Amino acid sequence: MYEPAGFGVSMVLMALCMLCWGSWANAFSLTRGKHRFELFYWDYAIGVLLGSLALAAWLGPASAIFHGSMDMGNAGWALLAGVVFNIGNVLLVAAVSLTGMSVAFPVCCGLALLIGVGLSWCIEPAVPGAPMAVGAILILLSMIMDAAAYRAMSIQTKASLRGIVIAIIGGLFMGAFPPCLQKALVGPEKLDPYAAAVMLAAGVLLCTLATNYLLMRRPIAGGEPVLMRAYFTAPITFHALGIIGGAVWAAGGVLNFIAGGKVGMAISYAFGMGGVLVAALWGVFVWREFRGAPRRSYHCLSAMFLLFAAGVAVIAWAKYTMQ
Repeated sequence: MYEPAGFGVSMVLMALCMLCWGSWANAFSLTRGKHRFELFYWDYAIGVLLGSLALAAWLGPASAIFHGSMDMGNAGWALLAGVVFNIGNVLLVAAVSLTGMSVAFPVCCGLALLIGVGLSWCIEPAVPGAPMAVGAILILLSMIMDAAAYRAMSIQTKASLRGIVIAIIGGLFMGAFPPCLQKALVGPEKLDPYAAAVMLAAGVLLCTLATNYLLMRRPIAGGEPVLMRAYFTAPITFHALGIIGGAVWAAGGVLNFIAGGKVGMAISYAFGMGGVLVAALWGVFVWREFRGAPRRSYHCLSAMFLLFAAGVAVIAWAKYTMQ
């Protein structure tokens, strides 16, 4: 089973996680509004499970996926984490469809960061409380500056209030999944990161099967109800994009859980949520979501990157001094 050799390697894994978690939504953006998010999400959930299984088979121990000695209580916590995460992530994708990546990610993931890091630190304090709080607040402020950059542009481009509300609700759910997962990764009968990732992915797929059809009938993002036959008549490229998006998120998740075993889940989750900034970069430079924005928007974006870098530095320094 692969495990990081030290803190430096864990930092690299968390950086790769940031890249994955900030990039997977590009798969949905590549449909360019021609594919409803409810249809995209079927393939996304499949991709999460396939990606987790592939990485567990490649990097994990021979018994990483399912074995008779797996503690069912811990497996249940990982499954619950997948269900809770999936509810938040569905709402995030709905918000992206309404407001774009540059505003949906900061609002949803900023709130999730505050909740998830705080609860995870209470379960397993990996660093002293003061630097952890300072680092988390700086990262949260960076996300607020990202949202402020979008708000400064809203004089010219009206943001969807519905999308912002959906993103806030999604953040509440997404912030609750790290503590559930952490319960599966601690104790004498804890799951290894690979088994936890597979069980979480199973929870994502089960939750999707239970809820996505309802969302198709009663769309939370507005619009007309979607029929299931629209999924089967969609272009193969749209299905491929959904699976790729899910697999990219799963890769980031596995890397995050592996690093969390060395540095603590609170720290690994805080770094992973830095994917918000990666998503903002995609939104600004690739999807041109800030085209024609006033200068104030770019000032806010600059402050966002500086605050995030400072938050990461504080948390990394606190953990490094404990080694």
